[in-house]
Amino acid sequence: MLMAIVYLAVIFALAYLAESLTEYLFGIPFDKIPALTPYKWALMYLSAAVGIGMAIFYQLDLIYLLAEVISEAVGVPSPIQVSVVGFVLTGLGIGRGANWLHDFVSNYFKKPVIEV
Repeated sequence: MLMAIVYLAVIFALAYLAESLTEYLFGIPFDKIPALTPYKWALMYLSAAVGIGMAIFYQLDLIYLLAEVISEAVGVPSPIQVSVVGFVLTGLGIGRGANWLHDFVSNYFKKPVIEV
């Protein structure tokens, strides 16, 4: 479980970096150069590509992580292996930025409620 927290911290940091650096490096020229302004929508795809590149480079797979955490909690082996699809989905999340990942974690990594 501790490894999952480290994994998520790295993903959050990369999401923040991908979002803020893409906006800083490419967003400003799109705002300041009138010829580029109509194409500002392309920043979304650039950010997604940066996120996918980071996920593949660092071998980050949120789907695998989620399966590992759940399987550890219920005591069964995980049926999910690290995959390219997981890297791409994680990269898309990283490219979306830290807010999307915060939503993901708050929805899927809730602290279990133990009823007595």
